[in-house]
Amino acid sequence: MTDEKEVALAERKELTKEEKRLLGRLRRQAGYHKKSPEERAKLDVELRALAKQSLERKSDETAFAKNVAVAAKHEKRVYFKARWRLLTLLVTASFVLLLAMYVLYSYVLVVASVEVVGNERYTAEAIAVASGISVGDKMYALAVDEDELASELTKQFPYIQSVEMKCVIPDRIVITVTEEMAVFVSEIYGEYVLLSKELRVLELSPTEPAGDYIKLVLPDVKNAIEGEVIEFKTNMLDVAKKAADAVCSDSMREGTSVLDISDRFNIWIAFEGRYKLMIGDINDIEIKLTLAFEIMKDEVFSGGNKGLIYLDNVSSPSVIIDNSITIE
Repeated sequence: MTDEKEVALAERKELTKEEKRLLGRLRRQAGYHKKSPEERAKLDVELRALAKQSLERKSDETAFAKNVAVAAKHEKRVYFKARWRLLTLLVTASFVLLLAMYVLYSYVLVVASVEVVGNERYTAEAIAVASGISVGDKMYALAVDEDELASELTKQFPYIQSVEMKCVIPDRIVITVTEEMAVFVSEIYGEYVLLSKELRVLELSPTEPAGDYIKLVLPDVKNAIEGEVIEFKTNMLDVAKKAADAVCSDSMREGTSVLDISDRFNIWIAFEGRYKLMIGDINDIEIKLTLAFEIMKDEVFSGGNKGLIYLDNVSSPSVIIDNSITIE
């Protein structure tokens, strides 16, 4: 055996199968067997180094790919674990929330009291019963419309003008009512009717009620129902409301004792027991009353004289002094 063969045999024993296979391929590509022994020896060193580098690079690539695969697998496992934890958390939170809502709605948000404030004429118990809200009702299930509640209460309790309902968490209902004052009294078909400033019927009485009311003389009335605005047989409601509003002003309310609108073209007002203000029709009533106050300052009334003040023509008002007239 020659020295070259011995070296080649020793090299083969040191190399792995992969290294042998790669080295053989590189030798064939480089024409290894056609070269001289000296060239083979030099070439062999270069090919072995190249084969080693190639195998190392391949090993690194394999290791990298393996690491990437392991990392991807790990990341996927972490992702699914996170999703599972999130899903579990959401399910648990939903269950707790539903349980809390059940307890809250079933045992906490239950009406424990119905409070009524602002009432003077009617008892709180009567208003609470009429509202239809009872202790033990579920607050979240209350289907009470505030407008409907106000309409119902004003029908049953005519002196109630407005109603406000408020749910106070966790268990109180507060009903705030505003009551009206009776301003006018009118005799209608042998019965006395107390009316608000807006001409709502507040009370019906067989006898004349005592109190500081303005006597209201009305045209023919169609209906006078407690809790509702009075109805006329003719189209007089707007005229009546405008006249009523005028005498309820701060300057007129205290001195007015009678408002007569039985004839829409001959409205008159008894004022301070001395003056009969002949308004005429409802047009320009504010101007007419302002003019009347100026006339009442005239010296003709300085001695306590009584008189009629004609205001139907604002451009030329007139006065008749007559102490014999009864102003009522």
